[in-house]
Amino acid sequence: MNNPGIQKVGIVGEGKMGSGLLYYLTGFDLYLTWSCSRAADIDKIRKQFGKRINRSMESGIIDENKHQALLKTTITSELSDLIDCDLIIEAIPEDVKLKRSLFANLDLMVNRGCIFASNSSSIKPSLLSPSVQRQEKFAGLHFFYPVALKNIVEFTVTPGTSPVTISAIESFLGDIQRFYLTLDEKNSFILNKIFLDFQLAAFQIVNQGLCSFRQMDELVKKDFFPFGVFDFMDSVGTDTMLASIQNYIADYPHKSWFEPLVLQLQEMVKHGKLGMKTGEGFYHYPSESISMGEFQDSASISEHLRQTWFSSVKRFTAQSHIPIGEINFAVKEYLGLLKGPFES
Repeated sequence: MNNPGIQKVGIVGEGKMGSGLLYYLTGFDLYLTWSCSRAADIDKIRKQFGKRINRSMESGIIDENKHQALLKTTITSELSDLIDCDLIIEAIPEDVKLKRSLFANLDLMVNRGCIFASNSSSIKPSLLSPSVQRQEKFAGLHFFYPVALKNIVEFTVTPGTSPVTISAIESFLGDIQRFYLTLDEKNSFILNKIFLDFQLAAFQIVNQGLCSFRQMDELVKKDFFPFGVFDFMDSVGTDTMLASIQNYIADYPHKSWFEPLVLQLQEMVKHGKLGMKTGEGFYHYPSESISMGEFQDSASISEHLRQTWFSSVKRFTAQSHIPIGEINFAVKEYLGLLKGPFES
């Protein structure tokens, strides 16, 4: 049974995170409202939603009662349709001004008991809270894409988030069967920050001329993760990566270490090389993957990356006081690994 306090959930944003989250939540007994931008083709989105739940019923994934319940899902371009939600999760572009404006508008129309949550992957929730009155019911809920396959959520509490709100969100995350890390803002976005150290080390090696972007990605996919560092950046978007990195390192004492990578991304964004979505980033798209083979010092480079990775995981684990078992599980889910960093 769902937490009585969170039965009506609103999702704002029709992008891949917003739609992924909405479709995941259809698997639970919730009343859902999906608020899309005015620029979105609402009729098309409604038809796609209808086709999807029809297929689910035809294939036996859901029964007739569930199908009828999902037909009541509200898909709208009007924020006012969120007025009676118990929880609203924002999943719009990674832009502070856009998010602040959204929450400010919602604050004027939504009931005082509603909890606001941002799915931001890099902006601290306290920077987005629209009013002093809303602070106790404001938090970060960072889901990972694809939502249905990544059983991990970073739940970030602000200094103003109330114990009642924390309890309600933790109960909600349990109801929707998502494993979560509860973080304060100092340790927010810990999984991306751990991976960022690895990304920086990989970039530094390429920047020194020791291998190409393609060679580095092949090495990473062979020895570490299911995807390459620069494949990943192109998939996310170099503009999004740039904004996220700048947010992560804003209060780092050693932010100058990241300057070469930031400058590289700024140059790419300046010339419209935003990754897969524009057809060019670190690579051109569509393109065939061409194996570059082994390169000089690949073994020593792999060992250097391994040490960087483990050092980063240990540092952030100690800093956040998260149990090793929880970090192991979270990292495995985040990166699609068979073993966590602390597992032999």
